[in-house]
Amino acid sequence: MIDLNGVRLRNRVVTSSSLLGYGAPKGRFVLYGLSPFAQWVPLERFGAVTTRTLSLEPREGHFTLREDWRPNELPALFKKYAQALRKTDGGWLNAFGWSNIGIERYFAEYFPRTHHLNRIVSVGGFSAEEFCRLVDTVNARAEPGEIAAVEFNVSCHNVNFPFETILEEVLSQAVRRSKHPVLLKLSPDYDYLAHARLAERYGVAGLVAINTVKGLRLDPRTGEPLLKNRYGGLSGRAIKPIGLRVVSELREAGVQLPIVATGGIRNFDDCREYFWAGADAASLGSEVWLAPYWGYAFGPLRGLQILRLIRRVEAYDRDPSRRGAWARPGSGGGAAGRLPAAVGPAQQLLHR
Repeated sequence: MIDLNGVRLRNRVVTSSSLLGYGAPKGRFVLYGLSPFAQWVPLERFGAVTTRTLSLEPREGHFTLREDWRPNELPALFKKYAQALRKTDGGWLNAFGWSNIGIERYFAEYFPRTHHLNRIVSVGGFSAEEFCRLVDTVNARAEPGEIAAVEFNVSCHNVNFPFETILEEVLSQAVRRSKHPVLLKLSPDYDYLAHARLAERYGVAGLVAINTVKGLRLDPRTGEPLLKNRYGGLSGRAIKPIGLRVVSELREAGVQLPIVATGGIRNFDDCREYFWAGADAASLGSEVWLAPYWGYAFGPLRGLQILRLIRRVEAYDRDPSRRGAWARPGSGGGAAGRLPAAVGPAQQLLHR
């Protein structure tokens, strides 16, 4: 078990919000989440599984809440996907817009069936009051220790809201109410250094870096936006250099909170790069879980690749001869025999 400032993980590999839905299928023969690959991986092998971002009330967003599509309705479903998710420029552009069943339905329908998982419950709202109510619901429905953390998504671009205007109020009111550790998800499009310092000030347990990058693609034939929302969140391989930069800058700025890194992670070497940059855990997002439709035929192989990634990170964590690699090269740690002032808690622990 890995303890990151109270956030207890089974290992250092977690899953990113939304892509695996609520961690379980609606029915026995129904796929869950946004990726068929999820069906080929035992989710209990992850350090934690993060839910789709949950709001107080159900939200269609820019997608759909239906889970009962008949075969003859699949073309309509694929059309909805095309308006909310596109493969583009070395990554994925999405505008699902917090499409979710609502927090009460999650706890009634999915929470009891995912007790074997270590869960991070992601929540999102548009005011401090909403976040307080979301926290109160999690407190009432999940006992301390039943989940790893609550993730505050106060940085999503797909709901067209200026989250930076409410962030400090959200943190000052909602974090202290939580019986569970709180993770704050940072956006590279906001002042993430200032937001990280606010997180430290108000008792946040750790950071998730980064959320998607706001992006736009237009149809080259018509000039119309590819997504229903016009703008979307760019994820995948294209944003890995940005994610690494943000993690590194947080450490260089002296931020000591644990960091769960996400952005373009595909394999073990990607995880290790983020660890070198200063991260304490790695989160698998669209680069692992999404593919062109034909690519899902390789689901069993992708499942084996994901399990191998988890095993390699676990082995890397246990091997004393490799622990020096957790310090950031060129920053005075590791080979130089001393730690840079800004490395995270996991790096400090591994050098003791």
